[in-house]
Amino acid sequence: MKILEIASTPVFVAHPEQPLAAAAREMRTRGVGALVVVDPRASVQEPIGILTDRDILCGQLARSADLHCLTVKDVMTCDPLTLSSDAALTEGIAEMSARGVRRAPVVDHAGVLVGIITLDDILPVLAQALHELADIAQLQASGPHAALQPANP
Repeated sequence: MKILEIASTPVFVAHPEQPLAAAAREMRTRGVGALVVVDPRASVQEPIGILTDRDILCGQLARSADLHCLTVKDVMTCDPLTLSSDAALTEGIAEMSARGVRRAPVVDHAGVLVGIITLDDILPVLAQALHELADIAQLQASGPHAALQPANP
């Protein structure tokens, strides 16, 4: 399975100079925990950062500043992990684990933003795969070898 098959779209974005309070409101309105930061002057959307709910909280506390006095660039995570849209899911999971992140922007071969993948996208897919494996194990346990067992009197 490829990353793009389960990535979320559309991707909600923020700009570095955007007021942090406005970005936080956008996250609440959209019901998302992250916005991908892009350069508004660029002709295509390429991730330059990511802003998570955790970034907002930790950044505000670290600076002892009011949410309304900060911009997205003040607290965003620069140089976020990006995953290729055609990467295998297992590869994406390994990269996310290595970087210790719960979300990653998904980009095409040119580096253009095409989605975002989160643990919330991955966990149901893995749960379904585990369920299917359990079904296989159960079938094998009651399969042809079970018929060779003597019947209970």
